[in-house]
Amino acid sequence: MKKFIWTSEYNLGVSVIDEQHQHFFDIVNRIYDLLEKGNDNKEELLKIVKELTDYAFYHLSTEEKYFTQFAYSDIENHMKYHTMFRIQTGEYSERIRKGDEDLPKLVLEITDFAKNWLTKHILVADKMYAPLFKAHGLN
Repeated sequence: MKKFIWTSEYNLGVSVIDEQHQHFFDIVNRIYDLLEKGNDNKEELLKIVKELTDYAFYHLSTEEKYFTQFAYSDIENHMKYHTMFRIQTGEYSERIRKGDEDLPKLVLEITDFAKNWLTKHILVADKMYAPLFKAHGLN
């Protein structure tokens, strides 16, 4: 499993958002660490997946607060990405709740999804709002 490595290409230059993105990377890497160690403790895996999804929702809410506050012109389009993420993580939560799948495999699928989604989201969609956030004094 490839670690989720933070590099300068992910920096938006908006510290509150960059710090949240970095924390997101850290959570994903902790999940990878558990899986690499062969830790299939259901309670521990569920706890960290819940942390991942809760933190993602917290982070998306932070962005959305600033979209509204700063009247971001592409809010509607950006919100579609956030909605898609929330729907997908809701589906994952339902699959976990059912409990009829190989949990470590499902956790890896969730983690890979979160990693891939966030990487693309930062590098494309989030880069678009960064100038507006900076213009309003966030740095």
